[in-house]
Amino acid sequence: MIPARSSSADRAGLFVLVAGLAAALLVAFLAVRNQTEQRATELVDQGSRLVKALAAIPKDGLVPSPGRPNPLAAVLRAHGNADLAYGLVTDPQGQPLSEVTAPGLTPSVLPLAADKPAEWFGHRPVDSGAAGLELIEFHGPLLHDGRLEGFVRVAFRAPTLGFDARQLPFLAGLALPILLLVPLFFFMLRSQLRPLQEVSQRVEQLAASAPPDLAGDPAARDLVTRFGRFLDATEKRIRELEAGRGDAETAIKLLGYKREKVESALETLPEGVLVLDEGSLTVFANTKVGPLLSVDPAALVGKRPTEWPVEGGVLRALSPLLGGASTSQTADFHPDGNESRRVSVWALPLFAPRDATRRLGSLIVLRETTDQMLAAQARDEFIAHVAHELKTPLANITLYGELLRDDPNLAADTRVEAINTVCDESRRAAALINNLLNISRIEAGSIVIDRQRVRLAELLADCMEQLQHTGASRDLRLQVSVPPELPPVELDKDLLRIALNNLLTNAAKYNRAGGEIILSAEETDERIVITVQDSGIGIPAADLPRIFDKFYRSADREAVARGGHGLGLYLARQIVELHQGQIEVTSQTGQGTRVTLSFRKPHVLLRAA
Repeated sequence: MIPARSSSADRAGLFVLVAGLAAALLVAFLAVRNQTEQRATELVDQGSRLVKALAAIPKDGLVPSPGRPNPLAAVLRAHGNADLAYGLVTDPQGQPLSEVTAPGLTPSVLPLAADKPAEWFGHRPVDSGAAGLELIEFHGPLLHDGRLEGFVRVAFRAPTLGFDARQLPFLAGLALPILLLVPLFFFMLRSQLRPLQEVSQRVEQLAASAPPDLAGDPAARDLVTRFGRFLDATEKRIRELEAGRGDAETAIKLLGYKREKVESALETLPEGVLVLDEGSLTVFANTKVGPLLSVDPAALVGKRPTEWPVEGGVLRALSPLLGGASTSQTADFHPDGNESRRVSVWALPLFAPRDATRRLGSLIVLRETTDQMLAAQARDEFIAHVAHELKTPLANITLYGELLRDDPNLAADTRVEAINTVCDESRRAAALINNLLNISRIEAGSIVIDRQRVRLAELLADCMEQLQHTGASRDLRLQVSVPPELPPVELDKDLLRIALNNLLTNAAKYNRAGGEIILSAEETDERIVITVQDSGIGIPAADLPRIFDKFYRSADREAVARGGHGLGLYLARQIVELHQGQIEVTSQTGQGTRVTLSFRKPHVLLRAA
């Protein structure tokens, strides 16, 4: 009987070794497949970033020219990816303008839809022209002033599932522990089962050598019965332990799954989130916390707030919220001591779902509120500016109105001056209100450009005539210069009139007695250019970078004396940019200012008369 058991044990050992080898091979296969999928994911990310970087380069910077090496080849060579198959720069119709190709490969000729902007950025599989080789092509548009000039296309060899000699050390290191653990487990199992095997052998030996009348012995029958009960109880207990272990594993997996779901939900929030347990120990920190506290979120987990590696001022601001209060609390701080930034913090207590008196910890929410802070400051400044700008004309209107009402014998020249002042201040207040209304409509996005054919000669003449009627151009020489062959343009006539009226009003207000204003238009190869030129006091060079800011006023003494509300140039720029145009200002102090508006002449903006 002993040789049979030895042979059976040997077969079991062989089976265990074969099963271990199969498990090692399966683990190696799964590892290789996981690496292949990871390489594919990295390739998509790398290719998308490369195409976006190339699409940001002007087309002329990617197309070779005489005497200059191929810039596309230099960029791709600097990228240094051995799986790069080819790079192309094409026109919108798909004709190559620049090409870089790996040996033995043929670039794809599949065209891209020039009329579908949603498909300009992306990637797709393409035919390599070589058997067994798959390529992934990434593509992006080359734009200039919003117009499509071509495409940049880069292809890489697609990762494939296969054996690579470079992976041999990794696979060997992965399989070796499994192959070593399997025989170790087998020999340990044999050592644990050896006593039972010896008992089984003794029982069989006793059964074989027992006298024939032993079966009728009551003591023997009692021993066998009790031994059978013992075996039944042992088997039942083993089944109970196995069932309990299965339930415990299921519960652990369920808890882990729920925790992952909660953490995934917290990661998707736009705010930074910290979770502290009842002992103020940090148990979770999402990635949004990092930029707000200028620290790696992983460095906060497992530590108390006093141990966080953050700036001391931040800890002082947060300390009142981290004491385990039973009510919600808020605080603000400036990251890195930067007063132009603000982060708001909310601390909320966490209670047990079934016991509202049992506190489990705290939830700390951090949010960047710099925009709200700046908006509040801008709102306060806006209200102050508007109140000041309206207060002055209203005060003058009230003063001269009371003068006209209370003194019926007022001298004629004084009466005329009072009436003119009331009219001027009324127009000033009305202009401010109209500008504010137009700006609010533009910033709210409620203005729709109504393009129509406009003859600039008539529009410019109307604007200059309106300036004369306001009386603001007294003692000034006004001139309109428009060539007769200038074709009509497609613009929003009413909005352009508002922009020109603001520019002409500024030219008259900041001019000198006996000065002049020239309103002109001309046509170039690509643009229609409108110019407002005055001979006034000019703009100091230090003020030029900020003249288009809302409510900005120069500190120059002469400019302050002439008044204004700082909205004219801001509104003019908004209107010009709505037409995809450009506005520029050149000025010299004491010699005058020149404002230039220019609009492109593609078919969507300009047609022949």
